[in-house]
Amino acid sequence: MMDFYVTGQSIRFASPVIAANSLDFLQARFHFSGDTWDGYSKWAHFRQGETVFDLNLIDDQITREMHLNLSLGSWEVYLTGVLGESRLTTVPVIVQVMESGLIDEPLHQIPLTVAEQLDSKASLALEKANDILETIESGELDGKGFQILGYFSDLDELAEEVTEPERGDAYGIGTQVPYDIYVYDGVGEQWVNNGSIQGPTGSRGDDGATFIPSIDDYGNLSWINDAGLENPDTVNIRGPKGDTGEKGDDGASPYELAVQEGFSGTEATFNWSLAHIASHASQHSSGGTDPLTIDGDAIQAAAVSRSKLADDVKVLAFTGISVPTSAWAADDTYEDYPFRAAITLEGVTEDFAPSVSFAPEDALENIFAPVAETYDGGIYIYANESPEETVTVPAIVCIPVR
Repeated sequence: MMDFYVTGQSIRFASPVIAANSLDFLQARFHFSGDTWDGYSKWAHFRQGETVFDLNLIDDQITREMHLNLSLGSWEVYLTGVLGESRLTTVPVIVQVMESGLIDEPLHQIPLTVAEQLDSKASLALEKANDILETIESGELDGKGFQILGYFSDLDELAEEVTEPERGDAYGIGTQVPYDIYVYDGVGEQWVNNGSIQGPTGSRGDDGATFIPSIDDYGNLSWINDAGLENPDTVNIRGPKGDTGEKGDDGASPYELAVQEGFSGTEATFNWSLAHIASHASQHSSGGTDPLTIDGDAIQAAAVSRSKLADDVKVLAFTGISVPTSAWAADDTYEDYPFRAAITLEGVTEDFAPSVSFAPEDALENIFAPVAETYDGGIYIYANESPEETVTVPAIVCIPVR
């Protein structure tokens, strides 16, 4: 069964595979949306090259008896409709007929031409008319033969056009439906208004249901409706997983990005700054005050200034310094950091200013003080608790000052 869906002058086609060489098998249904085609005599046309089959639809269908036998290839299908002087058409749609397994192709029975179909219908109509006439003549007419013979805008036009009416002749009078039906009274020799044959307007039907779709994160399409009806089954509309894309190029390191933005220090300095961000943030309150209790005079004495730099500055740098747990002892220099460790560094005196870079994982622990001090032979570092394991300091830089 072929199904065609018609909306206005547009036509769509939905069907299973159609194979060539079938005989008196194909059927079709035409589904009309809206009222555009109401009242039209509908014809379906199947065209392939010079061959055109024209079929008058019966109840919007093509049956096996119409002998629609399509050969191999592409067929254009379109509709035409006739209503008085009005003609309605559609755009064509393509129906593909596939090759079958039948080797010896039989001859096709060609559908009747338009003229042949009209002639056939006329013959059938004449046959029915003769049957009605015989019924009337036999006196067995039961009222089913009532027929409206035409329509006129008003009674004057009817009287002008129909000059020799017969008893029982019926015509519709009016410019739009419903028409008043006038029947000729043979006794009184006048037209009698029998009113409209259209029934009263029906009551308004219930509103239809509104179905609302929803798709979740996994591609499941489900429905809800506002009329308590059964919803369609949930289906998954997610497509197959795509192929993994190629690995992209490695991005620039934080230090490289900083240099691009104008940073001019060394990578070691940049890394030390990053490692101390968390420590610096945690050591200052939201109001900007510093909760550390540190001797300001001691910081000032050890601070590095341009005036303290010697002309023959010799910076001492040390890397990979291990500080064992035994190096830590209680100390009251800084109230918030009551533990101190002495680190022996050759060449360092109390006239140096130290800069200590802790490993990132140690810096994030926030147990080491942000200051250090030098003494003759090394430096002191401070902590708010005594480390339980050996601490490795990646870098210590000591700058001599005056």
